[in-house]
Amino acid sequence: MTQTQLLNQTDPSVFADVVRQMMAEPGAELSVFIVSMKEIHEILARSGEAAGSTFLRGAAKLLVRICREKDKVCRIGDSTFGIVLTGVSSSVHQTLAAEKIIRLHDAAIHDLDIPFQASLCIGIASYTDHSSDAERLIHNAKMALEVARSKEEPYFIYSTDTVETLSTKWGMQEELGAAIENKALELHYQPKVSASTGQVVGAEALLRWTNAKGESVPPDVFIPVAVDIGMMMPLTRFLLTTALRQAAEWPDTDKRRNISVNLEAQSVKDSDITDVISSSLSIWGDDNCDLTLEITEGALVEDSPSNFQCLNKIRSMGVGISIDDFGTGYSSLSYFKNIPATELKIDKSFVSNMLKSDQDRYLVEAIIWLAHRFGLKVVAEGVERDEELKLLVELECDTIQGYLFSKPLPHEEFCRWLASNQSNSAN
Repeated sequence: MTQTQLLNQTDPSVFADVVRQMMAEPGAELSVFIVSMKEIHEILARSGEAAGSTFLRGAAKLLVRICREKDKVCRIGDSTFGIVLTGVSSSVHQTLAAEKIIRLHDAAIHDLDIPFQASLCIGIASYTDHSSDAERLIHNAKMALEVARSKEEPYFIYSTDTVETLSTKWGMQEELGAAIENKALELHYQPKVSASTGQVVGAEALLRWTNAKGESVPPDVFIPVAVDIGMMMPLTRFLLTTALRQAAEWPDTDKRRNISVNLEAQSVKDSDITDVISSSLSIWGDDNCDLTLEITEGALVEDSPSNFQCLNKIRSMGVGISIDDFGTGYSSLSYFKNIPATELKIDKSFVSNMLKSDQDRYLVEAIIWLAHRFGLKVVAEGVERDEELKLLVELECDTIQGYLFSKPLPHEEFCRWLASNQSNSAN
């Protein structure tokens, strides 16, 4: 090793100069490794700044020992190091080098008998495959490091497709976080209709997000992002309070309103969920509104003891529990007798096929029969044809939901639809 530089992170240009100089050598073949100490914040919190600084100085010396004389090692941040490995450019050699650095580092840490974890995370980019510009090459290696962190992998070699995908995700995370904070999302409502009377008995509230580009982002895309950035509970709070507030603005009916809100599995596991529900009801609930929380069958069965406990507590608050997409999971019926629910929703895949498939019709009939024996109401979702409605009425299904009556509508449009529906029913 000819030289080791410990640089302040505010001056990244020095490491870029080192990379640039090595790239200028005849027949240059090299890779940039950006190495980060994964648990440095825990180390600093447990041992203090002084001990942490001592550890980082030792880590720098250790990386110098691991690397060859013709390589360069620079400290470029509080817990981040830049390494330039010469003669290493192929993915095979990069993988071998990364695994060697991690293995030797872990062995040395073990020999030092350090009482905490101090593992490495590495991002890798090669000259010239990933860039012929020093700053860009370093940037790509840093991006690869972020991918490794997000994937919880020890190292990652730069890939344009993967990094672009991750960059898009990061952008979505930032924009979604701002949308949740600023309450920039909206709810659409799809009516739930009594199969026997044709009267509207409630509606399901569905989250909708239109991003800054004016693009509609599907919930199955942005909900996992909300979970990743720790925003699921604020999102749930927004959903509950908005749904209850807007339900109170629906045109008057002779019957009680029911508003259904989807509850993600992540929210069921959160210890604050019952407090969020209680506070939302205390502020926006009223005597004419019943709240039902919809949760998928898979989420109910996953970690079932604690989930059942949470849902039973919610039930004790007078809130209904609807098991969404029932019949599509892989759960056993053995839990059915203790299911903390008031309602089952038959998945639309069964509803749409029951006219042409005896097996699907038998399943729908069995679900309705079984649910009624346990005192549960049944909702059939995805109903689009009169023939489906007729069969569901014959099978004594309780509630119908689907495009046969209405697609999900923005709040104001739903209120107009509801008023028109009530007027037509009165006539």
